Amino acid sequence: MQADVLIIGGGLSGLRLAQLLSVAGIDFRLIEARNRLGGRILSLPTPDGGDNDDRYDLGPAWFWPDQPRIHRLLNELDLAWFERMSSGNLVVQEQSGEVRNNFPFSTMAGARRLVGGMQTLIEALAQRLESSRLLLGQRLQSLEAGDCRIEARIETPGEHETISARAVVIAVPPRLAMESITFTPRMDPRFARILSSTPTWMAGQAKFVAVYDRPFWQANGLSGDAFSRLGPLFEVHDASPASGRAGALFGFVGVPVEKRRGYDDAIINASIAQMAQLFGEEAEVPRGVLFRDWSSDRFTATASDGVGNLTHPSYGPTPPLDAPWRDRVFFASSETGRQYGGYLEGALEAADHVLGEVISASAVPKKAVGR
Repeated sequence: MQADVLIIGGGLSGLRLAQLLSVAGIDFRLIEARNRLGGRILSLPTPDGGDNDDRYDLGPAWFWPDQPRIHRLLNELDLAWFERMSSGNLVVQEQSGEVRNNFPFSTMAGARRLVGGMQTLIEALAQRLESSRLLLGQRLQSLEAGDCRIEARIETPGEHETISARAVVIAVPPRLAMESITFTPRMDPRFARILSSTPTWMAGQAKFVAVYDRPFWQANGLSGDAFSRLGPLFEVHDASPASGRAGALFGFVGVPVEKRRGYDDAIINASIAQMAQLFGEEAEVPRGVLFRDWSSDRFTATASDGVGNLTHPSYGPTPPLDAPWRDRVFFASSETGRQYGGYLEGALEAADHVLGEVISASAVPKKAVGR
């Protein structure tokens, strides 16, 4: 199989780049190791949701008014957003277990969420692409640089395949790429160290969602925001769907990666109990729960991601590669966003930037543009 551009990764960056290449008339193929699109974007209904088709975000869940690309894209795709709940008091839990709910302070004022969950964005992008160009369940093993093309060795269920491309865009986290892809010839060690030391956003995180019949905390004057020094959840926010059919709270798990391995059920039970401590006894009986530990996802995290990022890492574009990879291999994930690295906006920013690089590079013939 041949393509002008091979995209590695079917998350937001990869899909947006695929859409931009398609509009530009540039031939591409996109491979994704998972059997689904979205990467760290994942919106699911509760297992016992019944007739309720609301979905809850287990990956990124919001964006902000000062992020222009995602707003333009949502307008382009005709997708609706809503402003998340921010009125009401903040709840604080001390390490002693003491809970105070008299803080008239909003931590999430202005944050916006997508109607139907962030997965709606992924689905809308995929619908605008030829399905034959999106290859799921196919994992890149190695890249070998030839004189004119790059040979990508792909592992598919039960077999191997080679895709020959003029340019390759790696739209997965840099650290994951460096630990899972073999480059022939080897990449410059200095550059490899930079990529390997780039933290993967969300890779050390776990999220818990509790769904209720109604957002009862709002009637009690609470916003759904909470911070805890006790745990297991250290940060909680309102995750209620726009439909109004349910109320929901989600929290980031503060238990270190090495201490939560194999203890999903215990963490879920402790999180439910903590919700009751923070928001009252009604929170002790959710109608459904969801839990996602991204550190256990081999297509997101590596052993180096065992320490979760409690503060936002410094991200930015990767430096230019040396020959023979220069102008032939490009990196585009949220971690390579120039201004908004680590956000959804950063993923779109990276796609925009790499599009210009791919078009201007000698790797892709100019005649491909606009055909």
